[in-house]
Amino acid sequence: MTTRRRFLRTVAGAGAAAGALGFPRVLRAQAREILVGETHPLTGGLAREGNLGKQGIELAVNEINAAGGIKALGGARLKLMVLDNESKPPVAISTMERFKDAGAVAVLGPYASGLAFVTTQEAEKYRIPHVLDVAVADGITERGFKYTFRLGPSAGMGARTTVEYLGGLTREMRLGLKRVVLIHEDGLFGKSTADTLEKLLPGIGMQVIERIPHSAAAPSLNNEVLKIKAAKADIVIPSTYYPAHSLIIRTMAEQRVDVGAILSVYGGAGSQYRFIKDVGKLADYMLDGNHWYNPKHPRITGIIAAFERAYSQPFAYEWMLAYQSAWVLKDALERAGATDRDKVREALARTRLTNQIVPYPISFDEKGQNPGARPLLMQVQQGRIAVVYPGEFAETKPVIPVPAWDKRM
Repeated sequence: MTTRRRFLRTVAGAGAAAGALGFPRVLRAQAREILVGETHPLTGGLAREGNLGKQGIELAVNEINAAGGIKALGGARLKLMVLDNESKPPVAISTMERFKDAGAVAVLGPYASGLAFVTTQEAEKYRIPHVLDVAVADGITERGFKYTFRLGPSAGMGARTTVEYLGGLTREMRLGLKRVVLIHEDGLFGKSTADTLEKLLPGIGMQVIERIPHSAAAPSLNNEVLKIKAAKADIVIPSTYYPAHSLIIRTMAEQRVDVGAILSVYGGAGSQYRFIKDVGKLADYMLDGNHWYNPKHPRITGIIAAFERAYSQPFAYEWMLAYQSAWVLKDALERAGATDRDKVREALARTRLTNQIVPYPISFDEKGQNPGARPLLMQVQQGRIAVVYPGEFAETKPVIPVPAWDKRM
């Protein structure tokens, strides 16, 4: 009969033998892990966008690990440390301290400009490379930081390029659109975008006749839409987050405020299949200068299909940019050949990526901004979001001026 004491002695002996003969070889064969921090608003007012970013990074990391991890580091696998910043800057600050203490080699995230303003500040203090996924406010990369890298266009770059697109369209289509109303959220993102638009639009022969700020959390925008109506605008340009953008379109339809075009810059609802699902035909003809993928890239169809299979959600630029940010870090780790944060930072600074799913190459200037980044101009047509400008990426022609609300409902 085997007593408990004899059984334990047997197991211990077997374990010791295995440890002497086999386990060390197994342990040596195991690829080590590289800890990567990820801070996103997984709860709070920006939870939807933050969770999309989280899913995009998860998809990329799964692909990277499945393909053999970081080859320059013996196939080391990326391990995510995901922290919820609750859509609150003070909490976002605390996540950066936790990443520092845990030894994260770099940090990805955090979607919103207000959050990125503080996470990049902490990254600089702790000397942790921080690759931003969205966060467009110009000032984020204007503080001389060395550890901040933004692969997408800033607010100013997006506004300038969208104005160039609008100027090109008005010339090519001989549009007589002159009077512009800007309606924007009153935070960092909305104000900086509207400031740039107000300076640039006169250069293409357009006049800003009204500028209407609003709270991103406003429960009603009736008064703001009445101002648009009174201004007799040819074009309305919203720069705001999803709830307010959606509310603007619904309210304009309810009040039958017809204009030649609604063209948002980084519109929260402008290039969102969620919006089309929510409002149906009201979304048709809406134009948006925004982050988007290269529709002619050979891998984009497969990547979108993989995301939709994994998360049962349609395409959204939030996850695409987060997905791309993880691949930017992967490239830097390969070239750094080390997990030392300063070496990874130096490798990021030397990034030269082409043939990516975003419609531009990726490199970083001395401020950490990708100088070649740009938005594309999309329009919703019959329930589909299609690139309409510039011509090298266009999938169809734009419809401007847009039909009156009465003819669409």
